[in-house]
Amino acid sequence: MFVSVSFSRYLIERYPKYMHMMPVIAPLICCMAVACQSTQTASSKPTSTQLAAMPASDCWPFRPNKIIVHPLSYFPGIFTNAESKNVDIYIECLDKDGQSTRSIGYLSLNVQDPKSTSSSSFECNLSDLVQNKKYWDSVSRCYRIVLALPKGFECQTDALLMVSATLNVDSDDVLATQNNVPCPIIKTRDITP
Repeated sequence: MFVSVSFSRYLIERYPKYMHMMPVIAPLICCMAVACQSTQTASSKPTSTQLAAMPASDCWPFRPNKIIVHPLSYFPGIFTNAESKNVDIYIECLDKDGQSTRSIGYLSLNVQDPKSTSSSSFECNLSDLVQNKKYWDSVSRCYRIVLALPKGFECQTDALLMVSATLNVDSDDVLATQNNVPCPIIKTRDITP
């Protein structure tokens, strides 16, 4: 308070023509002096319970808490009458708000033909940023993985592949999903005269 009084005297002596503004300036100076003082009191410090409930400093707010095999997964070349030797699997990571997000961690896929025991597998470390960028599809906001079809699998109208995926975000958090990718129904037109 002493600072604001002495500063007011300084202003009066130095700038007498601005005296009419003193009722506005004096409260502002007092407010600034009070605001600059420390406001940390014993009651405003967090308790040990509050400290334990706070997230860690390295917490990621958009961390995935769910993965899905996206419906965009398909058999390329099936509509161009080319032999489809691959299946494109789209894995979407969703955060706690249900929004698509990128991830880090260890991603593994297994694609199996339910009519046989043949399968194809894929593993990738998404913590490697080069690999993460390689498999990320920014249009679909999913990880796009191209896998070879299981041996003996033929894409027919009633055929499908069972896809299971796991994402190890860290040692304590493993996300898993399973879904089917059906072969598309191809309709042919009969052009008989």
